[in-house]
Amino acid sequence: MSEEKKKVFNFSKLKEIGQMDIKDLTKGLKVKKVDVKIPVKREKSRNVISFDIGASSIKMVTGKYSREKLVINKCIDIITPDGVINDGRIVNQDTLKDIIKFSLNENKIKAQDVIITTNSSLVINREIVIPKVEADEIDTVIRYEIQQYLPINLDDYILQFIILEELEDESGQKLKVNVIAYPDKIARGYYDLINSLGLTPYVLDVTYNSINKIANYSELSKVGDKGTVAFVDMGGNSVNVTVLKDGKLDFTRMIKIGGDNIDFALSQKLNMSVKSTESIKIEKGKLLDIKDDDVINNALKICIDEIVMDLERIIKFYSNKSVGNKIDKIFVYGGTSNIKGIDNYLEEKFDIKTEKIDKLNNIEFASKELKELSMEQYLNAIGAIIRL
Repeated sequence: MSEEKKKVFNFSKLKEIGQMDIKDLTKGLKVKKVDVKIPVKREKSRNVISFDIGASSIKMVTGKYSREKLVINKCIDIITPDGVINDGRIVNQDTLKDIIKFSLNENKIKAQDVIITTNSSLVINREIVIPKVEADEIDTVIRYEIQQYLPINLDDYILQFIILEELEDESGQKLKVNVIAYPDKIARGYYDLINSLGLTPYVLDVTYNSINKIANYSELSKVGDKGTVAFVDMGGNSVNVTVLKDGKLDFTRMIKIGGDNIDFALSQKLNMSVKSTESIKIEKGKLLDIKDDDVINNALKICIDEIVMDLERIIKFYSNKSVGNKIDKIFVYGGTSNIKGIDNYLEEKFDIKTEKIDKLNNIEFASKELKELSMEQYLNAIGAIIRL
């Protein structure tokens, strides 16, 4: 690939809560021989490929966001080979490259610019309060303060921040800041992957920001004039919780248990292979009106209740975090959310209105088949296309 063709990812930086802007990763990736250019335009006028790469599956979406209009052309679901992704980190690049390359060719995808959205327990997301300083001094102050909060080497992370609000106390004016520290090695892994495919790395996003954007674009974040909505992404390796308050990102947490853990636990209880329990979970699984002799669903309920307990702790923590915090509605999505009755089950447990996301508003789909497709599994990849 020519030097002109190579570009580093642009890591989206929050301009205000719920909005992202583009910023280059030169310092974070420590690229020396790559011609780095900061894009002038925030939107791509041509199609992009957006990947939501998880340990169980890879969601690939092609589309375009231009002039505040989102058009989706293709949505593709690929099974992630075992042992390729671990907690957001690429473990086996060659295998991942091969399966993505095959899928790109099979689906005749010609777009070149790539967006990747991902999450990991290694991504650090913290709120800190710093003294109010001049704009060109904020980065230095944040780097100093974050070292006081976290025992990490900042050279190993790409650091981004967003000013949430201005505060004032007896010691003077302050800034409340949300800081995201993204591991340099994980970012480099995705950068190398896309370059190895002969494509152009464009943006590296985090999933809680992707859901933030699509929730606001599709008006899922609205609960009357104001309100607080929790989005629960029930994936293979983890459950990710993103809370939007009045349409703005307010809180995120990750539970390191997911659908794969349920499959394994069921296989042990039912003496079946993991592959068998994976299909049984969706085809026969249900969480309401379970009879005493229903071995499968009683076992399933025990597994789901482990996730429910962690979710309950997160909801209580958020409610106690600040006066007036109250979740008005929960949306569930992701593979495990396909278990029958899980939305009603969670609603009964938490006494909070809960819905499973199926369709999205305000999006133009290129075909009738896409319009009829359940969009919940592609939310993160679709949201990452939106550049604000």
